[in-house]
Amino acid sequence: MQYDEFVSSLNDKQLEAVETASQHVRVVAGAGSGKTRVLTYRISYLISQMGVKPWKILAITFTNKVAGEMKTRVVNIVPEAQKFLTIKTFHSFAAMFLRVEIGVLGYPVNFTILDEEDQLKLIKDIAFEKGYRRSDPVVKQAVNYIGNAKLHGNYPQDIEIKYERFENEKVCLEIYEEYEQAKERQFALDFDDLLLKTNQILHDYPAIRMKWQDRYDHILIDEFQDTNDTEYKLIQYLMKNSSCLYVVGDPDQTIYTWRGANQDIILDLDKRYPALETIVMDENYRSTQTILDSANKLIKYNKFRVPKNLFTNNGKGSAIVAKRSDSATGEAEYVAREILSLHNVLHYKYSDIAILYRSNYVSLEFEKALTAKSIPYVIYGSLKFYQRMEIKDVLAYFRLISNKADDISFERIINVPRRGIGDKTIQTIKDNARRHNMCLYEYIYQDFALEECPNKTVNSLRTMVQRIDITRRKIQDDDEMFAKILEDLIIEIGYYKYLEELDDKGDERIDNVKSLFEDIRHYLVANPDSTFDEYLQNIALLSAQDEMSDDDRITMMTVHTAKGLEYPVVFIVKFNQGVFPNNRNLEESGYKGLEEERRLAYVAMTRAKERLYLTCSEGYSYVTKGDLGESQFYKESGNALQAKNYYAFTNQRKNNNLYQSKYKFDDIKNGDSFNFDDEPIRQDFSQATNDVEGWSVGDICIHKRFGSGTVIAVEEDNIIKVDFKEHGVKTILGNHPSVSKGSK
Repeated sequence: MQYDEFVSSLNDKQLEAVETASQHVRVVAGAGSGKTRVLTYRISYLISQMGVKPWKILAITFTNKVAGEMKTRVVNIVPEAQKFLTIKTFHSFAAMFLRVEIGVLGYPVNFTILDEEDQLKLIKDIAFEKGYRRSDPVVKQAVNYIGNAKLHGNYPQDIEIKYERFENEKVCLEIYEEYEQAKERQFALDFDDLLLKTNQILHDYPAIRMKWQDRYDHILIDEFQDTNDTEYKLIQYLMKNSSCLYVVGDPDQTIYTWRGANQDIILDLDKRYPALETIVMDENYRSTQTILDSANKLIKYNKFRVPKNLFTNNGKGSAIVAKRSDSATGEAEYVAREILSLHNVLHYKYSDIAILYRSNYVSLEFEKALTAKSIPYVIYGSLKFYQRMEIKDVLAYFRLISNKADDISFERIINVPRRGIGDKTIQTIKDNARRHNMCLYEYIYQDFALEECPNKTVNSLRTMVQRIDITRRKIQDDDEMFAKILEDLIIEIGYYKYLEELDDKGDERIDNVKSLFEDIRHYLVANPDSTFDEYLQNIALLSAQDEMSDDDRITMMTVHTAKGLEYPVVFIVKFNQGVFPNNRNLEESGYKGLEEERRLAYVAMTRAKERLYLTCSEGYSYVTKGDLGESQFYKESGNALQAKNYYAFTNQRKNNNLYQSKYKFDDIKNGDSFNFDDEPIRQDFSQATNDVEGWSVGDICIHKRFGSGTVIAVEEDNIIKVDFKEHGVKTILGNHPSVSKGSK
């Protein structure tokens, strides 16, 4: 495509954003205003019209999927740039940087990237060695403590506890210290480390910092409103005085403050760069004017934003449907019936329709209703392909091939397939390896090492490491064929046979593993110059959106997962006060929490292109611990249901003192003044329970309807995910009276 051709496809504001000559630019791009197009054309413009070398450009996107799509679009316009473009997420850029520079910190370039499951296992093992059970509350405390510390850029040596802010804080710090030591022994980094280690090197090594500053003249960042302090610090390290910064984002869509996103970065960018040019794009190409009018009304209640009013030439469109049902079951059945009507009468494909909700636990009733009517659906953001047991097993072998010091992977596969090695023997091996200051792999490889273990165990483990060693050498000799070499290893160790005998899902699990090898082959075709280590890095950095398929199924997901997506028809369900907006966010963050909840609702509404449904239900909620009332966002968005008490929940049960906020929506006007330090009023609620004190992954859950299952995840608010033998994975309330804990 020639320059004149793509210029003709841009509106005035988009063209202004593409052709600006300013050094520092902030593009405030409203929902559906074509920000990806503008960012893509900006890169193409720099190369084709400004003569910028493609290798002097760094573009940062929100997901790997978007990065791939953007690169494809740029190459379609400027084909000669294909081999030289750097378009990555923050984490994938950091991983690329560290593969080159991490040697200064004493790490090898083939370090391992731990995912959340790996982190949790390591922390549980450390807690166990300190005398705790793996299911004790201190484990969750430590996980949260470590995550919060890294969010603020603090390693154990940066933390001094003068007095404990909460019970077990000192224990959490001790676990954090041992966690970091264990990772260092294994040459492993977690996701937070990727950014923190990158910043550490850029800060401590001026020569490296200058080298990377000279590498890029133009830095462009997508979804800038969700940038956190660590990510912004990375960008600052990469910039020199002459560097050009170009950011695209929308403060009204800042929805990730819970994981560190700092809205002030985009709002205050003009204070950091006084000559900053701000361009507001407010023409929407996605939605109808009816949907935009409603979203505009809602978001105007927020104070912290850059003012804009979205408009479109798409026409007025269908009216928004605001529906209340008398029960959670009734709401789900209504949604299912309406979907059937949309599909059978109006001929929408199932894949045209999305069901969005504030929290994962909401999905259960809707799953049941869709299943009852044989409507196909998929849930994104739950158990991902790369998190399935059999995939994790195979990837553990792959990671050991790349990094022999990866004890987490070794422990995972030491008895997979079954080698008759008991827990006591495994603990003996671990203790001896630590005493000899060796990783498990090297310890087993030594002739003297396993004198305390039975000969059968010794021979079995030695055979395993020898096969891994042989595979490693084959890959080193012929890296282009690593897909076939890896598959040969999995066959040789008898893993397929192991899966066949494991459970009644054997065939499905084998198909998953075969799909993994197909994925490897596709990766090699698309990236012929890539290495085995780069493939492992690529899959370690995948997000929920990266795994989405084009099958004709209803899409169900949280609003957070839906960020950046669009659908002809959107159902926003459980639009109830306390659910959406979320009680916990209001309690913890007061008015600022309410603003974020409103932004989240705004994002949800603007995912819809043609039709938007807002549904809620009445009845008692075991999560909000009270009777449900409709969300205040109905009225704020101009979609009020019949008159009821919106904030004090309706149909109160006797003796129930229900949550009430001081932030009444009738009192909130754009421009009003508030005391942001105010805390909402919280009162105790009566609650039905099953007397189960707590759940841990691996517990046996007995459900009156679904039967027996195994807990595979524990979320906040006592929400658990259970893999039921007869009904698959369900998200349920852990203290519901219909649930009890079984014996292992």
